[in-house]
Amino acid sequence: MTKLSSFNLRPHHSLCIQFFVGKGYSSDFVQNMTNVIEYLNKENPLITLTGSCNDVLCSKCPNNKAQLCADNKKVAGFDRACLEEYGLKFGDKIEWLTLKDMAKNRIIAQGKLGEVCKNCQWKCYDI
Repeated sequence: MTKLSSFNLRPHHSLCIQFFVGKGYSSDFVQNMTNVIEYLNKENPLITLTGSCNDVLCSKCPNNKAQLCADNKKVAGFDRACLEEYGLKFGDKIEWLTLKDMAKNRIIAQGKLGEVCKNCQWKCYDI
């Protein structure tokens, strides 16, 4: 992956990344997710929180239909719930490792994953 000083990430992807096990929507999506996670954890780039499919993970998702998620209503709810728990808003910039820690400490460790990610097809909250 090309080194980037910053890029866009949907807030709920801070949770998806925590539970990624090499499965996904397509082989392109899985490879991109793998590369992005490796890059995030190695480089700790600055992330801009976005509420659209201009996100680094959405770029390879087959549900991305002309920059709008086919499940936009549902994933927008995931994003809003994460922002509320993090005390952040769309457009905020934050280092990846800080966002990762917020996901772990404010949602996962607090037992809020099932509430925040309600109706997620990947059901990471059942793990």
